[in-house]
Amino acid sequence: MTYVATSAAAYDAGMGRWSRSLAEGFLDACALPQGGAVLDAGCGTGSLAAALHRRDPTARIAGLDLSETYLEAARACVPGGDFRQGDVQALPFADGAFDASLSLLVIAFVPDAAQALRELRRVTRPGGLVALAMWDFWGGMPSMRLFADTAAALFPSGVAWREKHYAKLVGQPGQLGALLEGAGLSAITERDLPLRMGDANFEAWLAPLRGNQGIIGPYLASLNAAERALFEARLREAWCAGAPDGPRSFAATARMAMGRV
Repeated sequence: MTYVATSAAAYDAGMGRWSRSLAEGFLDACALPQGGAVLDAGCGTGSLAAALHRRDPTARIAGLDLSETYLEAARACVPGGDFRQGDVQALPFADGAFDASLSLLVIAFVPDAAQALRELRRVTRPGGLVALAMWDFWGGMPSMRLFADTAAALFPSGVAWREKHYAKLVGQPGQLGALLEGAGLSAITERDLPLRMGDANFEAWLAPLRGNQGIIGPYLASLNAAERALFEARLREAWCAGAPDGPRSFAATARMAMGRV
């Protein structure tokens, strides 16, 4: 998958608020001991690393991401953290370097997820925790389905976009656990991480998606002016669904799996 990551501010205005909220439930489930060495693989702008730092200022936090722009934001969130540019499929860390290796909302965008899991296992000490979570695009994100299904109903490019981002059912039950099992992890468990986010009106929901970040922004940017006007009009109709424009609250569910080395 192609994921555009060139503006930390645009990301934080859109998906960043979801990531920050999800990080709390993810860390609750991990129940990490104090003072450990923890890797945030695919750290983005630092939502997970910052949440961990607030909970445990003694934690030794390392982060890795492909985007140097995102890494700059992450470094600002966690003074003293070791944040490096790199690929989760080839981690630049020693064997057994971490007590826990975590990855939040990344694995669906990694070309070789199995290789990434082997790397997370490699850099985690025996007995240490490997945990990851990914949105359930298929059945757990109605706001994204609203976008994807409207695009597919209007344009051939929308059909292709939906197929590209929905064909890998990474967030569906059993998928993440199978990745952990394939990497040789034990004591594997899975669970859902639900949350809810509200917006004041249609424009408040759509505006951050126009930031040309992630996977949604680039699709909007690819449409010509007439296509975009039609698409946004149909999205508004779907948002309103016969009711006046105004506040809407969307639930979202991520799937989480964790296991031990």
